[in-house]
Amino acid sequence: MAKTIDQLQAEIEKKEAQLSQERHKEQRLKNRLKYYEKGERGKRTHRLCNLGGTVESLAPEVKELTRTEMCELMEYIFSLPEVQRAVRHVAITHAGKIKREEEKANGTVPSDRDTD
Repeated sequence: MAKTIDQLQAEIEKKEAQLSQERHKEQRLKNRLKYYEKGERGKRTHRLCNLGGTVESLAPEVKELTRTEMCELMEYIFSLPEVQRAVRHVAITHAGKIKREEEKANGTVPSDRDTD
C-alpha cells in the first residue's frame, strides 16, 4: 500500500519533531554534566585553599615562598622517613574510619555477639 504525499509529509514532520526533542535532551544532559564538573572543580579549589591556609597558619614563613620553593620544601618534608610513616598511619586510620562508616551505613557492622 503506497503512502500519499500528505502521509509522508506528516511522517517527516513527526520525525523532525522527535529529532528536535532528542537534541534538546542531549543539550540538557551536556549542561548537567558541565554543572557537575564545575561543582567538583569548586570543591577541589575550596579544599586546596583550606589546605594552603592551614599550612600558612602553621608556618607563616611559607607565605613569601615561590611555587618552586614551596614544591622543593614539600618534596623535602615528604621524603623524611618519619613523615612518610606519619602519612601512612593517617591514611590507614582514615581508610579504616571510612570502612567502618560504610559498614555502619550498610548495616554490616558485626555486633559484639558475633565476635565472641
